[in-house]
This record gives sequence, C-alpha cells and structure tokens, in this order.
Amino acid sequence: VQEGLKSGDWEKADEVIGMIHTYQQAKNKTVDIRPEKIQAEIKYNQMDVFQQCKKGYLILGGLLLVFAFVALFKKEKWVTYTTWVLSLGILAVFVFHMYGMGMRWYIAGYAPWSNSYETMVYVAWATVFAGLLFVRKSTLTFALATLFGGIILFVSGLSWMDPQINPLVPVLKSPWLMFHVAVIVGAYGFFGISCLIGLTNLVMMSVSGEKNSVMLKERVRELSIVNEMSLWIGLALMTIGTFLGAVWANESWGRYWGWDPKETWALITMVLYAIVTHLRLIPKCNNLWLFNFTSILAFYSVLMTFFGVNYFLSGMHSYGQNDNVNGIFIYLYLSIILVLGAGFISYRKRTNFNNIIV
Repeated sequence: VQEGLKSGDWEKADEVIGMIHTYQQAKNKTVDIRPEKIQAEIKYNQMDVFQQCKKGYLILGGLLLVFAFVALFKKEKWVTYTTWVLSLGILAVFVFHMYGMGMRWYIAGYAPWSNSYETMVYVAWATVFAGLLFVRKSTLTFALATLFGGIILFVSGLSWMDPQINPLVPVLKSPWLMFHVAVIVGAYGFFGISCLIGLTNLVMMSVSGEKNSVMLKERVRELSIVNEMSLWIGLALMTIGTFLGAVWANESWGRYWGWDPKETWALITMVLYAIVTHLRLIPKCNNLWLFNFTSILAFYSVLMTFFGVNYFLSGMHSYGQNDNVNGIFIYLYLSIILVLGAGFISYRKRTNFNNIIV
C-alpha cells in the first residue's frame, strides 16, 4: 500500500488482497464473509442510509410541525394537502430507514440493535413508527415524532458512537436478544413521544391568554389523550420486554433476576410510568398540567436506563460502554433547563387546564 501511494502502481497491493481473499474463503469457518455480503457492505457504506434519513426527518419533520401548528388556527384545504404531502415524504424516508436496517441485518447476520449505535438507530425507527400510528389522530404528534427521530439519528452520528459492524459478544448470541431488545427499546419510542407531547402542552399552556385560552385548552386536551395512549402502549411494551429480559438472563446467566443496575432501572422506569398513568385517580393530582409535566420527568428514567447504566454503572449490561460519552451532558443539561423553565411558566396558568382526560 505504501509503495502504491508513492508510485501509483497498485498491482502488488491488489495481488496481496487477492491472496488474502482466497485464504479467507478457503479457511474461514466462523464469520460469514461471502463476496455478496462484502459488496452489500460496500454499498451500505456508500449509501450512508441513516445520515440521509436524519436530514429527511429533520427537514420534513420541521416543515410538518410548522404546518401542523398552522392547522391549529386555520382549517384551509391547502394546509391539509401540504401536511399530507409532507407526511408521504416522511413515510418514504421511513421506508428507506427500514431498508438500511434490513441491509445491516443481512450484512451482520444478527438483529441490528446489539450495541449503542444500532439501538439508537432502532429507537429512531420505533419513534417515527409510533408517530405513524397516531398520524390520523394528531398530525402534530407525527411531526414531533419525526423530529425526535431525526434528533436521535443526529446523536447516533456523533463521534462517541461506533457505527462499525462487529461480531457479537457471547452473551448476545441468543435469539432472546431480538425479542427482548426489540420490545423494550420500542417502548422508549412511545415514551419519547409522550415526553415531546407533554413539553408541547406545557408550552401551549404557557402562552395561553384570554383570547386563545378556549382553543388552546381543547388542543391540550386532545394531545393529552394521545399522550396517555402513548404512555399505556409504552408501559405495556416495557413490562413485556422486562419479562423477556428475565428469560434471556436465565438462559445467559442462570437466574431470572439479580438486581443488576440495568434490571433495577428497568423496574424503576416501569414503576414511574405506572405512577404517571395512575395519577389522575388521586383527586388532587387530577389535572392536565401535572399529567403532562410528569410524563416529561419520567423520560429521564428512560435516559438513565438506556445511557446511564451502560456508561456510568458497572454491571452485566456494560457491553455497550463508550468512554467518549461525556459530550451528551451538555444536551442533557439544556433539556433540564428547558423542561424546568416550561414547567415553571405553565404552572402559573395550570388552573385554566384543570380537567384531565375523560
């Protein structure tokens, strides 16, 4: 290679590569490195699927969010047509996203959610998918889900994420990986939508006044219904995924539950979301402001379960560890400031939004 760089003659380098290739095909008995898979990986790298999807989600999701807000105040036909065109564009990006995940699955030979990078890509897909389920009930929810999917893909492309396709560590070589991670991480997508809806509702509460209070109250109530639906789906998936994780733990480590940090925080997340979904049963807690605010706060337990345990706590789930994760702290601090600010401003106007979902 050094000689080729100097002289421009790559004949010897190509000859050595051919020898290596022949040896691999003749002696390899472990890793599947067929020529068609090599070509598929080259194509996959050239297409850069998920970074292209990131741009599509952020651009189309941002435009859809603008028109979704316009639709709250104006029921014009052209606004409706534009939102549907943008929604179809997002659907096309979503299909391309799914195609990229399928390519990675084919190349690696296992479900593409075994490490931090792959899981982030899958969470982005699950979030947009969850938004698609609610598109007929709320275009705003779909726009928020799409934007969040783009943000997740943006985070997956940061320098501390490793997109390389690697062989699985032994503990992950189990069919329960596909079921457990797919279900429990899918729940994170629905929890993420609930968090964004809750934040949107707090913002609308903050800007409510005498002229728009009736209209905004109805919009907050509609979004809160979608929020609760998303919470219930997420909680159901989280519960099922945790039980599937126990089966996987028994197969891998010979016990169903061992209070490993990941297991403990998964349980904490389940309990917190169970509290959020049942708060309205307490008369003094039966108001829209508290419901939406707690749906945001509960999402930080998801972040702790997903990021904190893998990166900051030692345990059996530390196989996704990365020493360059410190860059995420600035985004976390900014989100906390935003949430507390929106919560404080909207708290003063909470009396205008007393009625919880009927």
